Amino acid sequence: MFLGISHFKQTARSLSGERVQGLFLLGIILLIPAVIKNDSKKYWLAGLIMYVVSFLGSWSIGLYLLVIPFVLWTLAFAHSFGWAKNSWQNVPFSVIGIILWYLSITYIDDYWLFFPFTWLG
Repeated sequence: MFLGISHFKQTARSLSGERVQGLFLLGIILLIPAVIKNDSKKYWLAGLIMYVVSFLGSWSIGLYLLVIPFVLWTLAFAHSFGWAKNSWQNVPFSVIGIILWYLSITYIDDYWLFFPFTWLG
C-alpha cells in the first residue's frame, strides 16, 4: 500500500518536540566542526540530519529549515571536488545553496522535495 506524504507529516506531528530539537541540536553540533575544519563528510552528515529535521518540521517551518541542508550540501559538493579550500570560498557556494533552495521551494512541490520519506511507507 502506497502512503502519501501527508501520512508521514501526521506521524511527524505525533513526535515530541524534544526529539526534533535534539536532532536540530545534533545537526548544529556537527555543523560547527565542519565549518571550522572544512570537512566535506561532516557537511554531508549535518545536511542529512537537517533534512530530516526540516521534514519533521514540515507542517510549520519545514520549507524554511530546508535552506540549511541546501547550503550544507552545496558546501559538501564544493569541498568534495576541491572547489572551496578556505573559509572565504564558502561564501559564494552558500549563496548558490540559498538560490537553489529558493528556486526549489518556489517551483517544486513539497511532495517531491521530501520524496525519500514516501519510501518509508
